[in-house]
Amino acid sequence: MTKEWPELGSRVSRRGNRFTQWVGRTVIRTMGWRLDGEFPDRAKLIVAVAPHTSNIDFVLAAAVIWGYRLNARFLAKHTLFKFPLGSIMRLFGGIPVDRRSNQGLVAQMAAHFDASDGLILGITPEGTRSRVREWRKGFAQIAAAANASVVPTIVNYETRVVSFAPVIDAVDDPDATLAAVKAAAAIGVGRAG
Repeated sequence: MTKEWPELGSRVSRRGNRFTQWVGRTVIRTMGWRLDGEFPDRAKLIVAVAPHTSNIDFVLAAAVIWGYRLNARFLAKHTLFKFPLGSIMRLFGGIPVDRRSNQGLVAQMAAHFDASDGLILGITPEGTRSRVREWRKGFAQIAAAANASVVPTIVNYETRVVSFAPVIDAVDDPDATLAAVKAAAAIGVGRAG
């Protein structure tokens, strides 16, 4: 189990300062959570977070982002971007998504990756906090279109561990990428702390 926050590699896009780093790490420690695994040294990366079952997920994600000083963005449903929450969502790197419309999200996000020297994008493959039978593979399609690696990131509420599974660099087959993330989630959620 990772006791301390290891240094990130030189290719990881960063922002923030020592104060935000301290806040993030203090929140994780105060809430009784730990990190397991290494955050990959990649300039362009999709962080596939599963399962997405609680509103606490946002607090955990923000704390990890600040604790590592990551320059990260995330997708969230457009209704969360209304006043007064909208400003906070954008401040933390939120990108609104209207799931009711076909807006070419894969192409838009691939363009964001192409235009950026470094982009970390957090996505929940389940697409909602409700229990779902099928995960959405949009994250895997974005990874294939942008040639961005994927790190399965597993939130285990039982053990209070956020685990970074081994990075997936071969992302040309969205179905295979989705299967690999599901497999990592199945192992990570059952892992003892």
